[in-house]
Amino acid sequence: MNRRSLLLGAGAVGITAAVGGAAIAVAAPDDTEAGRRPQPLLTWELTGGFVPAGWNALRAPRLAAYDDGTLIADATHRLKIGQGTLRSLRSHATAVLRDPANARRRAGAPMIADVPSTVFIVRANGRRFRAQYEGLEETRSDKAYPQASYSLLDHLAQLRDRTLEHGSSFHPDAVRLIAVKLDPSQAPSRPTVVQPWPAEVPLPRLGRDEFVAQLDLRGRQARALLRAVPRPDPARWPVFATPDGNRFQVNHRFLLPHE
Repeated sequence: MNRRSLLLGAGAVGITAAVGGAAIAVAAPDDTEAGRRPQPLLTWELTGGFVPAGWNALRAPRLAAYDDGTLIADATHRLKIGQGTLRSLRSHATAVLRDPANARRRAGAPMIADVPSTVFIVRANGRRFRAQYEGLEETRSDKAYPQASYSLLDHLAQLRDRTLEHGSSFHPDAVRLIAVKLDPSQAPSRPTVVQPWPAEVPLPRLGRDEFVAQLDLRGRQARALLRAVPRPDPARWPVFATPDGNRFQVNHRFLLPHE
């Protein structure tokens, strides 16, 4: 197997921090230094699983909650909630994530291959609590994890659904560009429209043996990409050619306030 095949495999099957399917709960000092940007009070993300190259970079948090009560779902919709609702969310998440028992997979619970891992992170009282679960949503019927973790999942899912249904569109001048270099030796399976690389959008920079580039763009550069790819579709990536003749599949998502 060549180096490129190994990299493709790494892009397709996410590697999680869970060991043997067990979730990991971590309490750490609250790191706000990344931070001249507002840091989220809570995030719910999916990572890994059997996905195409570039997919994990494209995948936005399912829900992010900020101290001012702003919720952002899928980096597409935003909704403002009251401080009482926000305190209830923080208290619930902290109670679940600070207890390591809630992050422990039941012995003998069946394993499901190639599913994503669910990651919850909450900030509370100067601390940060994190838990990672392999296939949390897919293992509900098997009760692979304690009920408290499924209860927190339901709480977050309800807020995400509310944000997607009743929130306003979220479209800042800030996007994450993901570009996947196409192998010139492989002919496309169907006719492909190839467009010239958009002006004002930086060219992808790849290291040796790399074929996926990620770049965060803001302001004029972000708007130029949005003009070239106005309606990103995770299932269909437009193809652009750079001046040196390389072809890239391109997609993007909006950046959250802390990114």
